[in-house]
Amino acid sequence: MDMNARVLIEALLLMPFIARANPVMFEPQSLIAFGIVAFWALVIESAVVTLSLLNREIHVVPSFITLTAANVAVFLFAFLPLSSHVPLWILEPGVVLADALVIKLLMASDLLQGSGFLGVSWRRALLASFLGNSTSFFIGLIGSRTPWFSHGTVAVD
Repeated sequence: MDMNARVLIEALLLMPFIARANPVMFEPQSLIAFGIVAFWALVIESAVVTLSLLNREIHVVPSFITLTAANVAVFLFAFLPLSSHVPLWILEPGVVLADALVIKLLMASDLLQGSGFLGVSWRRALLASFLGNSTSFFIGLIGSRTPWFSHGTVAVD
Protein backbone atom coordinates (compact mmCIF):
# COMPACT_ATOMS: atom_id res chain seq x y z
CA MET A 1 0.00 0.00 0.00
CA ASP A 2 1.44 3.37 -0.94
CA MET A 3 1.88 6.21 1.52
CA ASN A 4 -0.99 8.38 0.18
CA ALA A 5 -3.51 5.56 0.56
CA ARG A 6 -2.31 4.83 4.09
CA VAL A 7 -2.63 8.50 5.13
CA LEU A 8 -6.12 8.70 3.59
CA ILE A 9 -7.27 5.56 5.40
CA GLU A 10 -5.86 6.77 8.71
CA ALA A 11 -7.54 10.16 8.27
CA LEU A 12 -10.89 8.54 7.50
CA LEU A 13 -10.61 6.24 10.51
CA LEU A 14 -9.86 9.20 12.81
CA MET A 15 -12.80 11.31 11.53
CA PRO A 16 -15.33 10.06 14.10
CA PHE A 17 -13.01 11.15 16.92
CA ILE A 18 -12.54 14.63 15.46
CA ALA A 19 -16.06 15.36 14.20
CA ARG A 20 -18.65 16.93 16.44
CA ALA A 21 -22.33 16.74 15.56
CA ASN A 22 -25.70 16.34 17.17
CA PRO A 23 -27.38 13.27 15.66
CA VAL A 24 -30.88 14.55 16.38
CA MET A 25 -30.80 18.32 15.80
CA PHE A 26 -29.27 19.75 12.65
CA GLU A 27 -27.23 22.90 12.83
CA PRO A 28 -26.02 24.39 9.53
CA GLN A 29 -22.41 24.65 10.72
CA SER A 30 -22.31 20.98 11.72
CA LEU A 31 -23.83 19.40 8.62
CA ILE A 32 -20.52 17.88 7.44
CA ALA A 33 -19.71 16.65 10.93
CA PHE A 34 -23.24 15.25 11.21
CA GLY A 35 -22.72 13.35 7.95
CA ILE A 36 -19.48 11.83 9.22
CA VAL A 37 -20.94 10.81 12.59
CA ALA A 38 -24.16 9.47 11.02
CA PHE A 39 -22.18 7.49 8.42
CA TRP A 40 -20.00 5.80 11.03
CA ALA A 41 -22.94 5.20 13.36
CA LEU A 42 -24.87 3.47 10.56
CA VAL A 43 -21.87 1.42 9.41
CA ILE A 44 -21.00 0.29 12.93
CA GLU A 45 -24.65 -0.44 13.71
CA SER A 46 -24.84 -2.66 10.62
CA ALA A 47 -21.59 -4.38 11.60
CA VAL A 48 -22.89 -5.10 15.12
CA VAL A 49 -26.15 -6.53 13.74
CA THR A 50 -24.27 -8.63 11.19
CA LEU A 51 -21.91 -9.95 13.86
CA SER A 52 -24.82 -10.78 16.16
CA LEU A 53 -26.32 -12.93 13.38
CA LEU A 54 -23.12 -14.75 12.38
CA ASN A 55 -23.95 -17.92 14.28
CA ARG A 56 -27.15 -18.24 12.21
CA GLU A 57 -25.01 -19.02 9.11
CA ILE A 58 -25.72 -15.89 7.08
CA HIS A 59 -23.67 -14.59 4.16
CA VAL A 60 -21.61 -11.88 5.85
CA VAL A 61 -20.83 -9.36 3.10
CA PRO A 62 -24.26 -9.36 1.40
CA SER A 63 -25.95 -9.17 4.82
CA PHE A 64 -23.75 -6.27 5.92
CA ILE A 65 -24.38 -4.32 2.71
CA THR A 66 -28.13 -5.00 2.82
CA LEU A 67 -28.40 -4.11 6.51
CA THR A 68 -26.47 -0.88 5.91
CA ALA A 69 -28.87 0.09 3.11
CA ALA A 70 -31.84 -0.82 5.34
CA ASN A 71 -30.41 1.27 8.22
CA VAL A 72 -30.04 4.26 5.91
CA ALA A 73 -33.66 3.83 4.79
CA VAL A 74 -34.99 3.56 8.37
CA PHE A 75 -32.88 6.55 9.40
CA LEU A 76 -33.98 8.75 6.48
CA PHE A 77 -37.62 7.72 6.24
CA ALA A 78 -38.54 6.97 9.87
CA PHE A 79 -36.09 8.45 12.37
CA LEU A 80 -35.40 11.86 10.81
CA PRO A 81 -38.99 12.75 9.86
CA LEU A 82 -40.30 11.69 13.28
CA SER A 83 -37.45 13.15 15.37
CA SER A 84 -39.02 16.63 15.46
CA HIS A 85 -42.50 15.30 16.32
CA VAL A 86 -41.91 12.39 18.70
CA PRO A 87 -39.90 12.43 21.95
CA LEU A 88 -36.61 10.54 21.70
CA TRP A 89 -37.56 8.16 24.52
CA ILE A 90 -40.51 6.96 22.39
CA LEU A 91 -38.77 7.21 19.02
CA GLU A 92 -35.74 5.06 19.88
CA PRO A 93 -37.75 1.98 20.97
CA GLY A 94 -39.89 2.43 17.85
CA VAL A 95 -36.80 2.44 15.67
CA VAL A 96 -35.52 -0.69 17.45
CA LEU A 97 -38.83 -2.43 16.66
CA ALA A 98 -38.77 -1.21 13.04
CA ASP A 99 -35.18 -2.42 12.62
CA ALA A 100 -36.08 -5.80 14.14
CA LEU A 101 -38.89 -6.13 11.59
CA VAL A 102 -36.50 -5.21 8.78
CA ILE A 103 -33.89 -7.72 10.04
CA LYS A 104 -36.51 -10.48 10.23
CA LEU A 105 -37.76 -9.72 6.71
CA LEU A 106 -34.29 -9.41 5.17
CA MET A 107 -33.03 -12.64 6.71
CA ALA A 108 -35.92 -14.47 5.00
CA SER A 109 -34.18 -13.78 1.67
CA ASP A 110 -32.28 -16.71 0.14
CA LEU A 111 -29.55 -14.30 -0.99
CA LEU A 112 -28.52 -13.62 2.62
CA GLN A 113 -28.76 -17.20 3.87
CA GLY A 114 -25.74 -19.49 4.00
CA SER A 115 -25.90 -23.22 3.30
CA GLY A 116 -26.46 -24.05 6.98
CA PHE A 117 -28.86 -21.16 7.70
CA LEU A 118 -30.61 -21.71 11.05
CA GLY A 119 -33.24 -18.99 10.81
CA VAL A 120 -33.64 -15.76 12.75
CA SER A 121 -36.28 -15.69 15.48
CA TRP A 122 -38.13 -12.54 16.51
CA ARG A 123 -36.20 -12.60 19.76
CA ARG A 124 -32.84 -12.73 17.97
CA ALA A 125 -33.90 -10.00 15.51
CA LEU A 126 -34.99 -7.80 18.40
CA LEU A 127 -31.75 -8.43 20.29
CA ALA A 128 -29.65 -7.71 17.18
CA SER A 129 -31.62 -4.51 16.58
CA PHE A 130 -31.24 -3.44 20.20
CA LEU A 131 -27.48 -4.05 20.19
CA GLY A 132 -27.00 -2.25 16.87
CA ASN A 133 -29.18 0.72 17.77
CA SER A 134 -27.60 1.06 21.21
CA THR A 135 -24.18 1.18 19.62
CA SER A 136 -25.36 3.71 17.04
CA PHE A 137 -26.99 5.85 19.74
CA PHE A 138 -23.80 5.97 21.83
CA ILE A 139 -21.68 6.78 18.78
CA GLY A 140 -24.03 9.73 18.20
CA LEU A 141 -23.62 10.81 21.81
CA ILE A 142 -19.86 10.56 21.63
CA GLY A 143 -19.92 12.45 18.31
CA SER A 144 -21.78 15.28 20.03
CA ARG A 145 -19.00 15.40 22.69
CA THR A 146 -19.29 15.23 26.47
CA PRO A 147 -22.51 13.18 26.52
CA TRP A 148 -22.08 12.58 30.25
CA PHE A 149 -22.59 16.29 31.07
CA SER A 150 -25.96 17.99 31.15
CA HIS A 151 -25.83 20.95 28.76
CA GLY A 152 -28.75 22.79 30.35
CA THR A 153 -28.45 25.85 32.54
CA VAL A 154 -27.49 25.33 36.15
CA ALA A 155 -28.60 27.62 38.97
CA VAL A 156 -25.83 28.62 41.38
CA ASP A 157 -26.76 29.22 45.02
